Amino acid sequence: MMYIIFIVFEFQINFGGIGYAPLNMLGIIQSQKTAELLLDLKVNCILCSPQVAAVDTATTICEVQEAADCLGADCVPRYVDMKKLLELEIDGAFQMKQKSFGEIVQSGWLGSMEHRTLERLWAQSKDAWQALLNELPDDSISDRVLVAVGHPAIHVAVICRCLDLPMEYMSSFHLDDGSMSVIDFPDGPKGRGVVRCTNYTAHLGRWSIPITRPTENDEEF
Repeated sequence: MMYIIFIVFEFQINFGGIGYAPLNMLGIIQSQKTAELLLDLKVNCILCSPQVAAVDTATTICEVQEAADCLGADCVPRYVDMKKLLELEIDGAFQMKQKSFGEIVQSGWLGSMEHRTLERLWAQSKDAWQALLNELPDDSISDRVLVAVGHPAIHVAVICRCLDLPMEYMSSFHLDDGSMSVIDFPDGPKGRGVVRCTNYTAHLGRWSIPITRPTENDEEF
């Protein structure tokens, strides 16, 4: 069993530091729900973007994994290697956009001057994909579960790399906050990765989308 599991953190923008805000309450709940689901697996390594929210998400998963024996999910403690991976960082231009990645691409990035930004992301995804593969053992019989936490833009690009799709196919994918995507390597990292699922959010339950109070009669809350 050899997997790479991609986790999309709750991405938000604040004026104090664009893209570098910590998790909000929804993000905290989503990270806890994700950590709970992953407790059924023995995670060996977590690679995350240097962004604060990504590190917070990775830390939550790591802490729950290492408490597996106390939680009754394992008879012995687990030890998780957690690293920051610069290749999972994204360009500031993506952080400025308060839209989904698919909306960004479909709204005119392809064919505009910002196309160069997309090309830089695509080139970066090659290094990110290789960095992830380097964390997997060379043989096809070892068990290893690798978790990658980052922005949906870089995850989509890496999934396209796995499927050997060109850059233009990135707009075909959509990843929600807190979602999981899984790539299996039945023949080891030297073989083709198999995308088992993308944008899995069932573990989030009602927290897969923000819960907002309805407004009636133009009442403001």
